Amino acid sequence: HMAIEAIADLREARAIPGLIRALESGSNEIRRSAHWALVVLTRQDFKDDPAFWEAWWLENSGRHRIEWLIDALMHAEQEIRRAAGDELKSSTKEYFGYYDDLSSRERERAQSRYREWWNAKGKLRFR
Repeated sequence: HMAIEAIADLREARAIPGLIRALESGSNEIRRSAHWALVVLTRQDFKDDPAFWEAWWLENSGRHRIEWLIDALMHAEQEIRRAAGDELKSSTKEYFGYYDDLSSRERERAQSRYREWWNAKGKLRFR
């Protein structure tokens, strides 16, 4: 559990394939920890279904984690949106008026501003 927590705390995206495999572990505790770490790393939630996580990883593994956070600003779960927004602000030092409880339309506007920033400046700064 401590190793999985450390992976999540370090935001070590390279560990995602191993965490997906851990969802198939015989231990409920390890599965719960792996699921938690996957949510922290990706700011998505496919519960404990390895097939969904694997599909997401195949589609997104070539993208920067900042892009995953930008995607998560529109997540259905408010807590995931909040965590993604907070992490974007703290890691990028950029803020575009995003709050997790804004209307969907207002969240889309802020997300669009983050995407524009990413394409204009962020990619160069974080790659």
